[in-house]
Amino acid sequence: MRILWCITGAGHFLTDTFKFMKNISEENEIIALFSNAGLEVVRMYGLYDEIENISINVIKERERGYSGDIIVGRLAMKEYDKVLIAPCTANTVAKIVYGIADSLVSNVAAQAIKCNVPVFVLPTDVEREQITEIPLNINSKKCRNCSKCIPMEVCPNYALYRSDKIRVNILKCNACLICIDKCKYNAISFGEKIKIRIRSIDLRNVEKLEGMEGIKVIRKVDDLVSLLI
Repeated sequence: MRILWCITGAGHFLTDTFKFMKNISEENEIIALFSNAGLEVVRMYGLYDEIENISINVIKERERGYSGDIIVGRLAMKEYDKVLIAPCTANTVAKIVYGIADSLVSNVAAQAIKCNVPVFVLPTDVEREQITEIPLNINSKKCRNCSKCIPMEVCPNYALYRSDKIRVNILKCNACLICIDKCKYNAISFGEKIKIRIRSIDLRNVEKLEGMEGIKVIRKVDDLVSLLI
């Protein structure tokens, strides 16, 4: 099976989705498609190289543009058996629900439905309160703003910098995690769990998405197995 895996700019569900896709990649052909924000997020979670390794091809919105004419043509020619959008941000869910196709992923969803290619969507915002993991973070209460900051000095990507305190430019971070062990005050962490509250409008949009023809909504990572049925 050839699966067009569209990745939007969300960290929630990202790691677990990758694990699932890696497990099925030996028996299925994975084509990874990154939105602009999706590309940023997979890099800050340190997953870009691993996703590239399990994919037979990688497509980037910044290289293809919003229209993605080539991708649309491939959908029409049934080159992809299924489209998976996972994780799918609330922003992308809203665009699909209201028929807006002004980004590569939302356009792929629209064209796949027109071409009768099944679309599977794993929305990030499905419960009122959720626990999610954040990428590299500096605890401002633990950070001593050392005059000689070893983590900042050893960072190969210059992702750490000094302003009022030591900060992280998350867009430069690729989750190598070298900095974590270098901070003797344990001020740097990765994958810290936080609780977030989902907006009512985002929950309603997921319900509307479930009612759309040609789309199957997956609410849990464990249910991604339905992609293979």
